[in-house]
Amino acid sequence: MTLEEIQAFNAEMVPFCAELNIHLESIDDGIAVSRFTYEERWTRPVDFIAGPILMAMADATFYWALFTKIGIVPLAVTNELKYNFLRPAIGGDVLCRAEVLKVGRRVAYGVADLYMDGAPERLVGHATTSYVLPD
Repeated sequence: MTLEEIQAFNAEMVPFCAELNIHLESIDDGIAVSRFTYEERWTRPVDFIAGPILMAMADATFYWALFTKIGIVPLAVTNELKYNFLRPAIGGDVLCRAEVLKVGRRVAYGVADLYMDGAPERLVGHATTSYVLPD
């Protein structure tokens, strides 16, 4: 599985990510990193990046990380997403690093950490997630 293959899939099958300014930047075995490119229209008052953007980012980035383990499987779907807001994401790009922790027969589990560009030690969010795998 290559970065270019997943990016081509995204362009065709999940164009809403590009509309939300969420783009896949890199992949490795069981790991994906994405970037939300800051744009004021996706903020709440006082310049906080809106929570739904961050949650979508965690979900999509795990989806892409999962592809590095099982191939591109469009119908792998979110079963659960628990997102913890740790501090506000304010006025800049956000990066998300998602990692697949376990792939079972029917369910895959993982985590996603979100942080402001240039400050990976200061998480703005942490998510745990599971995906149901199709037959």
